[in-house]
Amino acid sequence: MGRFQKPIILSLIAAIGLYFGAMFLGDFKETGAAIAELGTVGWLVILLLSLVNYGLRYWRWEWYLTKLSGSRIPHRRHLAYYVSGFALSTTPGKAGETVRSLYLKQHDVSFNHTLSTFFVERFQDLLTIVLMASAAAFLFEGYGLVVALTAMVVLGSLPLLHSPFILTKMNALSATLSAKPAKLLQHLLDLLNSSAVLLKNKELLGGILIGITAWMAEGVGFWYLLVCLGQDVQLVAAVSIYGVAVLVGAISFLPGGLGSTEAVMGLLLIASGVPEPVAIAATLICRIATLWFAVFIGLIVAGILALNGIVPISGKEVTDLG
Repeated sequence: MGRFQKPIILSLIAAIGLYFGAMFLGDFKETGAAIAELGTVGWLVILLLSLVNYGLRYWRWEWYLTKLSGSRIPHRRHLAYYVSGFALSTTPGKAGETVRSLYLKQHDVSFNHTLSTFFVERFQDLLTIVLMASAAAFLFEGYGLVVALTAMVVLGSLPLLHSPFILTKMNALSATLSAKPAKLLQHLLDLLNSSAVLLKNKELLGGILIGITAWMAEGVGFWYLLVCLGQDVQLVAAVSIYGVAVLVGAISFLPGGLGSTEAVMGLLLIASGVPEPVAIAATLICRIATLWFAVFIGLIVAGILALNGIVPISGKEVTDLG
């Protein structure tokens, strides 16, 4: 993981500065007291719900990758590869999580199959988050347009992703281009063709159901956190706040949604009547228990893999996508 240390360290520094800055902008003592109020049991419940999210998403990932590649990788090893990608969750669009493809290439799983699976996962996660955030269009003024526009783009692009007409036109276009652009377009076509297998029938419906269950686990965890902090926020409102915050973080394309997710979550909590110090504390705890918990686990697992001599393939091999 040496080549990935710089973005991880920079994101950690940015996060620490952001979180402590948020605490000092509010009331440091009251924020600290609210964090302490959660207690050991509260932390365990929230972290367990985050693990449910990770586990369900891995299940979907393995199902999809097996469907595309036919590869059968030992579960413990495959899970380790999947979780190691979490170490790079703070990259824009979580693109760093594609490091899994560098591990899986050593099992003869093609980059096309892993990248297609990653693409479909991100697409379905975005669709799920839009559904979770939909209540915000009615609960909070000014957020309906963001949710509606994102929903239109995501749902509108679904039929286009596996349209035979568009794929045929793109294929014809590649024949008119010079070698390098044609090769890049062909890689995109291969990715879309592979993705199309996972974006219809039971794969699409099953993946969405798994995604909803996974992300709802974290949404419920956020609601439980607010209850532990003595706040009377309805489950639907809490889940919607969580969904909108994650959605804004995703479409901002900032690393891990840092700054944008926290700002929106805190503002919506305050708009819901949560005192500012508690809103800040809830935001910090939620992000620690979801994003940073995943990064921490990913770093540990990647380190264990490295100690056992299992590392991503070299950069030279990555460039050979043909």
